[in-house]
Amino acid sequence: MRIGVALGRYATQITSALSQRIGIDAETVSPEVDAQEYDFFIAVDDEPVPHGKEVRRYITDRRVQATQWTVVATRCLLTAAVERGNQTPTSVPLPVDSPKMLQPPPSGVALLGGRDQTPLRDTFDSAGIEMLEIDDPRVGIVVDPSVAESRLEPLRKAMSQEKVIVAMSSNMTAADTIRNNSNGYLVSQLLQLRPAIDELMTNDNERHRLGFEARKSVAAANWQRVIRALLLDGRTGSPYLEEFSPRSARKRWKERLGHAHRWENARYSNNQLALPDEHVDLSRLGQLRKMNIERTLSSGDL
Repeated sequence: MRIGVALGRYATQITSALSQRIGIDAETVSPEVDAQEYDFFIAVDDEPVPHGKEVRRYITDRRVQATQWTVVATRCLLTAAVERGNQTPTSVPLPVDSPKMLQPPPSGVALLGGRDQTPLRDTFDSAGIEMLEIDDPRVGIVVDPSVAESRLEPLRKAMSQEKVIVAMSSNMTAADTIRNNSNGYLVSQLLQLRPAIDELMTNDNERHRLGFEARKSVAAANWQRVIRALLLDGRTGSPYLEEFSPRSARKRWKERLGHAHRWENARYSNNQLALPDEHVDLSRLGQLRKMNIERTLSSGDL
């Protein structure tokens, strides 16, 4: 199988992940190459690819204009993927590099959003909280005041550097990545940003704990998982989830009997599964299994 990878910011990582798979020949391609030489193309967001062959895209931003939303980088994009025509989208977290940290996160504060957050920046400045640039080595706390949604990559990149994120709980991107008081802070009102920042600036242990957990939570993502999702073929429908009820339990029992279908009319009592002329002793089963069988067969006949 020959796969073309669109030139872009993650082309090297994607090509490297593909090259580790048996039977796949992957290389980066420009939009001008002959599409017929490839089985399909992989791209991130709106990266251009040659026309004439299937394109599978890894989507990291809601503003992407392309129609092929094959795999998304956060669960809050799943609905948008369905709206674009993918009825069974897959969500795989965006991998980011996790640099080696030589010291715990410092107490400096940065604000995501740059110039768009000038009023909020002025508010913090007037309160005596200096707002630094996010790449400043003195930064260990990052404030994301976006109410609805924000860009995923800067958020995860900051977490990979053990910077503690303080974000709004209504921010779908942040809420999908951050667990409040576990690997960051989520607040419900803008007025709560200031107390959260004060706590992190003054409490070194809390800042170090959250920074460590933030880095650990994003380190699990890798490009092999992304590639695996992009290579899936023939996925149709959604998993069928049975309810835990006697009716569904009896249905599963019937489906699993197989060659032992004659036991489908058996009765269970006193640790015995019995037919008129035959029985099976279940007395040696564990208590949990006995309880499950009794609950499943409580109505007598299967």
